[in-house]
Amino acid sequence: MYLTEVWLCSMNEAHHSNKQTKGTLTREKIVQTARNLFYKKGYDATSTSIIAKEVGVSEAALYKYFKGKMELLLATVEPKWLDFQEENHYHELSDHELLHVWTEELLDNVFYNRPQYTILFNESAIHPELSEQYIANIHRMSFADQELIKRMDEESLPKLDLILFQVGIIGALLAMITHKRIYDHTLHLDEFPADIRQTIIGIVEGQLFK
Repeated sequence: MYLTEVWLCSMNEAHHSNKQTKGTLTREKIVQTARNLFYKKGYDATSTSIIAKEVGVSEAALYKYFKGKMELLLATVEPKWLDFQEENHYHELSDHELLHVWTEELLDNVFYNRPQYTILFNESAIHPELSEQYIANIHRMSFADQELIKRMDEESLPKLDLILFQVGIIGALLAMITHKRIYDHTLHLDEFPADIRQTIIGIVEGQLFK
């Protein structure tokens, strides 16, 4: 009797796990599909019915995962954070080294998440609530961010609005990539274009180290 109960319990757990896995995969597919459509066509031109059809679910099923289209939009701009160094690594860097590493990490994170940041930039101008929700619910400070702010507070580096500074760098990166795509038809974005990286790093370091 005991073995039967254990077997039934394990079967129920496996069934529950499979349902969770299926649900997670469906949610991920919805987000990925919506991200691709918002990236190519824009938020307002993409209906939830189109997204549901592309995913292969009903529109009602889509709303089981997201309360509304804006919540789905917010999910599509969430980046996949890259892993960098441990926290104590940044304490040991000079001011110049810290700024260089901070810029490199920001560029790599944005380049890796280009669709997310492109959607965020394009749609925030039309839907400012997206930017507000992103800052409130998704944006997070890296260890490099924290160390940079600490040194700004200590006045070893000039005091800047770090989020505003990041927005400028991200906007510049996306604009430069768009420019290169227009004028260089051989461009492949498998790797970060070296000339864009060096240009932005030069601008950032020139701003803080005059």
